[in-house]
Amino acid sequence: MGDAYKLWFELEKEADEELFVQCGGLYFGDKDDPQVTLTEQALIDTNLPYERLTPKQVREKHPAFHLRPNDVALYQKDSGFLRATRCVQANIRLAKKHGAIVHENTKVQEVTTKENQTFVRTTLGNEEEFDRVIVTAGPWMSTLFKQLNLPLRPTRQQIVYLNIEDHPNYFQPDGTFPVWIDSTENLYGFPSDGQITGVKLAYHHPGTLITDLDAERAPVDENYIEEVQSYARKRFPNLSSQVTYSQTCVYTNTPNEDFIIDRASDQSNVFLVSGCSGHGFKFTVLLGKIISSMATDDPSYERDLTRFKLSSF
Repeated sequence: MGDAYKLWFELEKEADEELFVQCGGLYFGDKDDPQVTLTEQALIDTNLPYERLTPKQVREKHPAFHLRPNDVALYQKDSGFLRATRCVQANIRLAKKHGAIVHENTKVQEVTTKENQTFVRTTLGNEEEFDRVIVTAGPWMSTLFKQLNLPLRPTRQQIVYLNIEDHPNYFQPDGTFPVWIDSTENLYGFPSDGQITGVKLAYHHPGTLITDLDAERAPVDENYIEEVQSYARKRFPNLSSQVTYSQTCVYTNTPNEDFIIDRASDQSNVFLVSGCSGHGFKFTVLLGKIISSMATDDPSYERDLTRFKLSSF
């Protein structure tokens, strides 16, 4: 994550716009939750400063949060959220500036290798030849590489924004309302981001399996909305039950939630990144650097990537 932070700051500087909002991060759960213990140990091991807070201290510092009496919280001031659309647009804009050609609304239908040259066939009706190809097709990876039997499970995820009932100052991204994860109940959320009315809440656990990725997506389930509203009533009493926005999206999950970063085993000129498992966007700027280094035989990234090879799954 430290490597990714550095690259996001570099991208933000080159793009000359705000991409990362540093609002702090709050990770909390039952005091006996092993994930809280592991997270605290990770902060210690990486020498990241943090505060260990009681429910009373959380309420004083972040008044929107109402934790359970047996909860404990870890606050890390350098955490925050990325403005995802801006990040994607900045990457595309700067890639074009550096000479990239972008084909939008163009579906890749096949990636094949013949005599050490790789061909990409698209809906443009032609087949282009490349010496190296990087594929980051998310849940469509298994469709493009059926022969690899990739360990990917695409699931339907849901998010909900709830309106603020009162004390809107409690939900601002100025450190008053940090990004948060409830480890015990497996939810997460964001402060009021200035883009969509209200605040975002969602369960992190994998949803139902998606069998047809190209089918029209159904709206968010009513029972899911009710579960989020019920949770918010306990944890954030200054929120209303009014839904201002809801959406479904897709997680591309591996069995252990590690990423896939590797060459295709049957096409040595093809490089794959996938399996982001719902926690990949924050790493995309780093994953791009790693896979492009692999594809250009650049050994400069020195960390051990063995756990991300296809053979590890």
